[in-house]
Amino acid sequence: MIKPLLFIFLIFLSFGVQAQDLSLPVPDTLKVSNIAQKQGLSQLNVLQFDFDENGYLWAGTEDGLNRFNGYEMTTFTQNYLDGDGLTDDHIRGLFYSEDTLWLGTNTHSLQAYIPSQDKFLHFKDDDIIAADPSLSYAHGVYEINQKFLLVSTLKNCLLINRSSGEIFAVSLPDTSVNDYVVSTFKHSENKIWLGTYFNGIVELDLDSKKITNLPHFDILDNNPVHAFQQRKTDGILIGTQKGLFMYSFSSEDLKENKQLGSEAGVRCFFDWNEEFYLLGATNGLMFLNKSSLEFKPVFLAGLNNQKHSPVEILQIKKDPSGGIWMGSQGKGLFYYHPARQKFTPKRITLPDEPEKEYISIFNFLREGNDLWMTTTFGYVKHNLDADTYELYRTDRLGYTLVKDEQEQIWGGGFDQGLEKYNRNKDVFEEVTPLTGIPDRDVAEIIPLSKDSMWVSTWSSGIFSVDPATLESQPVQINGKDLHRSRASFKGPDGTLWLGADDGLYRLCKGKTTKYDHDPSNSQSLSNNRVFSITQDKNQNLWIGTAKGLNKLDLQTDRITRYLEQPGLPNDFIYGVLTDNNDDVWVSTNRGLSKLDHESETFTNFTEQDGLQNNEFNGKAAYKDSLGYLYFGGMNGFNVFHADSIPVNQHVGKTIIENVELFGNPIAQNLIYTDTLSFDYDENVITFNFASLNFLLPEKNRYRFKMLGFDKDWRPVTKERTTTYTNLNPGTYTFLVQGSNSDLLWGDPDRLFLTIRAPWYATTYFKILLLMGTLLLITSVFFIRYNRKKAENLRLQKMVEGRTAELRKSNQDLGEAMNLAKEQKDNIAFLMEELNHRVKNNLQLIASLLEIQKESITDELAKNNLEAAQNRLFTIATIHDLLNDKRPGENFKLDLFISTLANELVDFMDASVNLEFHLVPLEVHKKCITPLGIIINELVTNTLKHAFPDNKENKKITISLSQEGSYATLKYHDNGIGFQSNQEKAEDSLGLNLIENLALQLKGSMKIKEEQGTSITIKFEC
Repeated sequence: MIKPLLFIFLIFLSFGVQAQDLSLPVPDTLKVSNIAQKQGLSQLNVLQFDFDENGYLWAGTEDGLNRFNGYEMTTFTQNYLDGDGLTDDHIRGLFYSEDTLWLGTNTHSLQAYIPSQDKFLHFKDDDIIAADPSLSYAHGVYEINQKFLLVSTLKNCLLINRSSGEIFAVSLPDTSVNDYVVSTFKHSENKIWLGTYFNGIVELDLDSKKITNLPHFDILDNNPVHAFQQRKTDGILIGTQKGLFMYSFSSEDLKENKQLGSEAGVRCFFDWNEEFYLLGATNGLMFLNKSSLEFKPVFLAGLNNQKHSPVEILQIKKDPSGGIWMGSQGKGLFYYHPARQKFTPKRITLPDEPEKEYISIFNFLREGNDLWMTTTFGYVKHNLDADTYELYRTDRLGYTLVKDEQEQIWGGGFDQGLEKYNRNKDVFEEVTPLTGIPDRDVAEIIPLSKDSMWVSTWSSGIFSVDPATLESQPVQINGKDLHRSRASFKGPDGTLWLGADDGLYRLCKGKTTKYDHDPSNSQSLSNNRVFSITQDKNQNLWIGTAKGLNKLDLQTDRITRYLEQPGLPNDFIYGVLTDNNDDVWVSTNRGLSKLDHESETFTNFTEQDGLQNNEFNGKAAYKDSLGYLYFGGMNGFNVFHADSIPVNQHVGKTIIENVELFGNPIAQNLIYTDTLSFDYDENVITFNFASLNFLLPEKNRYRFKMLGFDKDWRPVTKERTTTYTNLNPGTYTFLVQGSNSDLLWGDPDRLFLTIRAPWYATTYFKILLLMGTLLLITSVFFIRYNRKKAENLRLQKMVEGRTAELRKSNQDLGEAMNLAKEQKDNIAFLMEELNHRVKNNLQLIASLLEIQKESITDELAKNNLEAAQNRLFTIATIHDLLNDKRPGENFKLDLFISTLANELVDFMDASVNLEFHLVPLEVHKKCITPLGIIINELVTNTLKHAFPDNKENKKITISLSQEGSYATLKYHDNGIGFQSNQEKAEDSLGLNLIENLALQLKGSMKIKEEQGTSITIKFEC
């Protein structure tokens, strides 16, 4: 058990170098990007460069100041017309600190640029600098400590107090020559060693601000001292124009490194890793072992492997992401990043054979520490420990390679047939004739059991072969031969999947199911040509076809397609593998792509990332038992573990660099601006932005949205510009977020926008309009109010006049009313007196008539007196009724008739039954007197003449009814009748009186004999 474990451990160690580690390796060649004129660099001599807090790279050249965002340079050149601009574009020194870019220029001494203000500061006219012309010629800018900067000038140094801005000029020891400082080293807190061009190394005392010679460095006179490097052990390294020197602090010995020689000048040092320094020399780059001080040349090569001739590197510096920048003499800038090469391409190297630089690979098989491959020339065995390759040459294209349950290796290919590996002889032997298979083009070998394996041929279908006897039998799928079945996969449940040129087949428990492409069904297979099949841990089968990647959900039997899109650059899928994280890897004609199973986003890798080539081969995808993935192609193969791929964890800032209005940049320092305002008709706004990630910036991605306009982020894009049109007046926030080349997203940059409304839609105008409207309404109100007030005053005066008149009238009326009341009282008194006298007179007359009647014996006269007496009684009764009524009050006729009739009967002392049928009826008082006399005449006449001889059951019936405006009075007695008791009716005074009174009432009278006498009077009253 110990030996197998040890064997696995050794295998693991052999691939352990693939583990993710962004520490800097020490290769023979550094793959770099070259930033030069193509990116807009103003000139190729990059003398000094630095980075600001945003992440921009600033480079000084002999023809301008440059700012780099990863894509292009923004150049600041000499501006004679603007006194605030750069006055000398020959930049010899450059240093950035706290929003200030310090510049040493060739003829205008020290200048400074404030990025946040987009402003240049000039010091040439400073009293100290203006006093000495040699101070105008600057050669470099160096940071001494937190307090001072040192500007190298001709024959002098300028010390700049960074907090106060105070300038001190310090002369070099020997001013007879045009010496200047080219390097600095902090020997102690107040002692700074200066490397000069002619006088070796001198010492600057910051307290006394004096420079003195250091005699033990006199050997370096006339040998420019370009660089210092502190060693971990005692001493420093000194790089000069004539080689490398070592100085010991303890012994004060200065020694030259003879290995480098005096012909190679050292321009700069860079602490590469724990073991090596990287040296920029006049004859190219070199690695210097920190312990042995041995040199190892290193070359610079582009991404397409073209090597740069030896380059003189002047400065080396690391950016925040871990990338290494190199400024050169005459070649621009070079950029190296350890995370650039995510893969290491491997190529089959076979000494003496075949005569081809690169050998194309089609299939893999891992057996122990040997990696078997099929190639265009046969089989190759690669020993992973010794890193050696052995060719089993067939001069035919090997296409498939497997190992069965008996540990037997089988191979096949085109015009190669089925071959069996003989371990004893270490050869592949063709066994096709022994199997009887008629086709020598073998596309796939599928071990099924100890007794059976399927051999898929190109044109003759599939054959089942017994590995022991080599006997074969044809196998039909769905009743026919299956040709060109190049891909297979055996699932954990025993299901066998086959991929051919006409679709995907599923063979399970004797049942065959076919999946093919249906143009009308988006959930069918995207293409019928199947090249690769694999399965993940979530019961999904992944199928690579000639047109798309397909995911078949084995639980729902539903297919999801992944076609060429912004995330997947090519959908001709040669190989499909899943890693230990269950992410899906596919090989295509444009590199490798990884599909993250959780986010379902693609990460793409190309030859720039270290792939063997952008084009891969069919079937050249393999995963071994340790989780390593193998992909083969036109120029070799790549092997890696998914967890070992280096990832650039640094995400630079995303910055909105420029805004264009109608295609023209607006004149503002947009990088340091957070708010913009536009008029309503300035409605074509373009935003330009950049993610300051210098590693493969072409892989940076962006997403953006306009708060107040967009509901969500716009789709991810590689474009660095977008345009919005017709934004309505209002406030907006433009957000843009950038990623690095590994699709890690940074914080968004934002720009607040205000689109001003037209004058007639502004708040101020609306307020003004509202105030104007209110003012107008108020003015109208006050005008009307004043008019009303004036009218009220006029009316008030009129009312007061009228009131005075009314008061006078009321006074007069009061007096008149008092007089009228007095007169009314007098009249009332007179009326009472009159009524009393009338009543007395009537009673007097009635008494006189009674006396007269007693004294007369003539019956006719007596009767006439009696009739007159009755009439006087009736008149007196009516007079009493009228006297009790108020003026204008109506009389209740029904009550009047019944009362009067009863009083007449009582007055004449007659025993007669009275019966009334009276409807309630009110009449005017003018009708009462005629009606009262009529009732009197009728009752009196009845009582005197209708009942002679004391007739019994005497009865009088009086009825009153109303029809419309007419009333009907019906009088009936049950006496002897009118003709019997009235001899001369025509002369009768009573009847004539009744008839005349009826006419007075605008009525008529009718007499009818009917069991007595009936008189009907119809009148209007």
